[in-house]
Amino acid sequence: MAYIGMRKPVAAPITAHTDGSAITYGTGLVIGPAVAANLTFDVNDNPDYGDDIVIDNDNGVNGYSGTLETNDLAEGALDALLGWDKTGTTAVTYTVTDDNAPYVGFGFIRVKLFHGVRSYEGYWFHKAQFSLASLNASTKQRQIDWNHPQLNVTGMGAYIDNTGKAKYFDFQAFETEAAATTWLNSHANIS
Repeated sequence: MAYIGMRKPVAAPITAHTDGSAITYGTGLVIGPAVAANLTFDVNDNPDYGDDIVIDNDNGVNGYSGTLETNDLAEGALDALLGWDKTGTTAVTYTVTDDNAPYVGFGFIRVKLFHGVRSYEGYWFHKAQFSLASLNASTKQRQIDWNHPQLNVTGMGAYIDNTGKAKYFDFQAFETEAAATTWLNSHANIS
């Protein structure tokens, strides 16, 4: 099995959440054409020893962080993901302030190839915040150096049911991209 692609990064604002109940998301958006998602999980590693051996280990997930790279950011992504103040409709101006970025759910589709057969995995991360990784610009030279927007992602757990377990993300395997897209759209409130 090999992962050979990524499609459709999406996000939806969290509009309401009470611990122990499902998160309510507002209308989502496609962030932009997918390039890469690189997420690293913060995992405990806290062994408990007895009789000179490890008796037990706390190795649960505490959160995750990483980057999401797209070919471009869709209209509305800067204010929806970063919380930047947007003014105007035809001549849009963004103002960056010290406000926190909003909490959002986000996801994407990962493409898999195994023995010549493609399949798809949908990922939905329940609660995260985005920030702009950097702002780069360079002159055009003989060969274009392609620069893409890259966003930092910080994810956290959420108590979305009555199990008492913090949930970080869901993923599901699909035979078709259409089925994975339907699943992802339903999580992100995209019609």
